[in-house]
Order: sequence, then structure tokens, then C-alpha cells
Amino acid sequence: MVPTIRRSATTRERIMLNNRVRFGNMKRVNRAVWALTVILMMVLGLVLAGCSGSSDGADGKEESTYSKIVAIAKKGRSLADVKDELKDAGFSSSDYEVKSDTDKMVLRASNWVVQSVEDGDKPVINVRKASDIAQEEEAKKVAEEKKAAEEAAAKKAAEEAAAKKAAEEEAARKAAEEQAAAQAEAQRQAEEAARQAQQQQQAQQNVHYANCSEVRAAGAAPLYQGQPGYNGKLDRDHDGVACE
Repeated sequence: MVPTIRRSATTRERIMLNNRVRFGNMKRVNRAVWALTVILMMVLGLVLAGCSGSSDGADGKEESTYSKIVAIAKKGRSLADVKDELKDAGFSSSDYEVKSDTDKMVLRASNWVVQSVEDGDKPVINVRKASDIAQEEEAKKVAEEKKAAEEAAAKKAAEEAAAKKAAEEEAARKAAEEQAAAQAEAQRQAEEAARQAQQQQQAQQNVHYANCSEVRAAGAAPLYQGQPGYNGKLDRDHDGVACE
């Protein structure tokens, strides 16, 4: 029985030993794989950083050249002055292009004026002929003056029309007021005449003289027909005058 137990123990020890060896080998393999992965990632990062740095450097150089040219070639400047300043800044004619608005050849730089700068493989300086700009500005000035004159004339005509209309309305208002006043006065006079006639009629009806002595005593002699107190009986000859 003893030998059997020893063999079982020996077998178990061998299995445990094999497992330990196998586990150790796996750990070493995993460590190697991990280290290799780290190395590959570091190498890839360096490569990408180098490419990015090179690209950024190239872009920075192009942007710097363009920005310098833009800073010098400002709109409205003479092309001759711009070229001289670009030359002083270290630029040659091969560093940029000059393009006219009509695609004509730019021969005499002093006759051309900068309009804008475009970016590209080479910065492009767009120019226009100074005489064309002067003609355009003169035509614009004439058009603006004409427009201003037309607007002023239209404004004056509108003001005159408004003033004429206002004067006509004022005259019509005054005429209406005068007419209304005249009608009111005529009505007042008619009413006054009617009142006086009524008073006279009432006075004639109220005044009565029995004879010419009363008329003379009242100081009303002679009495004419239509006057208060006239009575046909007092007018003996019926000539319209009583108590002569």
C-alpha cells in the first residue's frame, strides 16, 4: 500500500509543477506582448506627431507669406508702391501674381491700383487701372449729384404744392367764414328790421291822439302817414300829413 501512495503523491507534484511552469510562461508571454504594444503605440505617436509638425510648419509658412503680402498690398494703394515695399520685405516677383480685372497685361505698375489679394498656390494681387477707377468715381459723383438735384427739385415741388394747397385751403376757409359771417349779418339785419317793424307797428297801435292839440302837445306834429299816432281822421285833406 505504501508504494501506491508515493506514486500518487509524485504524480500530483509533477502536475503542480507543470502548472506552475505553464503559468509562469503565460505571464512572461503576456508581459512581452504588453511591452511590445506599448512600444508600437509610442512609435506610432512619434510618427503622427512628426507628420503633424511638418504639416503645421508648412501651413504656417504659407499663412505667414500670404499675411505679409496682404499687410502690404492694401486696397487703394498704387501697385508700384506695393511692389517696391514687397521687394524691400524680401519678396520677389515669383512669390506672387498680379492680375488685372480685365485680364489685360499689367505693364506700367504706376497706372494700376490694388483692389484685393487672393490666397492660392501663390498670393494673387488683383488690380484695376487707375484711370478706370477715376472715371467710375467721376460717373458715380455725377450720378449722385444728379440724384441729389432731382431729389431737391422733387422736394421743392412737393413743398410748393403743399404750400399752394395750404393757401387754397386757407383762402377757402376764410371765404367760407366770410360768407357765413355775411349770412349771419344779413340774418341779424333782417331780424333787427323785423323787430323794429314790429316795434313800430306796436307803437303805432299803442299811440293814439284824439286831436291835433294832443299831437302838438306831444311835439309830434306834423304826423306823416306810417308814423306812430297817424290817423286819417287827423288828416283833413288826406295828403298823408296830419295836423299841419
